[in-house]
Amino acid sequence: MTDFVFTLLVNDPPATILSAALGTGANAFGSETDIGKGVKLGTSQNYVLCADDDEIEGVVASVEPFNVNDGFTFGTVQVDRRVEAEVGASQAGALAVGALVVSDVPVAVATDGVLTVKAGSPATFKWRVLRHVTGTGVTGDTVLLERI
Repeated sequence: MTDFVFTLLVNDPPATILSAALGTGANAFGSETDIGKGVKLGTSQNYVLCADDDEIEGVVASVEPFNVNDGFTFGTVQVDRRVEAEVGASQAGALAVGALVVSDVPVAVATDGVLTVKAGSPATFKWRVLRHVTGTGVTGDTVLLERI
């Protein structure tokens, strides 16, 4: 086993965390169950859950117990650095270190789960696999992603 492995970056430098309205309307996002899920920019000055094959613009970092913008859940979104994700069920074979990823079929809002990914060809919001945290990169394994 190697002595050094890539890990989440805590503050070297700090990740960019944006305050944001979350979800598709009044009270659409749950609570802590939505932390770690992938999001993209919505049409109402908000972030919404990524759908299958979407580019990942960020990951929910917090969900707060109040609303903004006529009922949208308030929270924060991490848009860079490193995050952990789960290899989704749509991934055929192992997800290689260095592979670019997009969102796989997401875990529903207000349901326990994290960002699920699969190999893809994002054009604008590029995240790559930096390390296999568990397993070899197959469905259900945890991977460390880095925004490039």
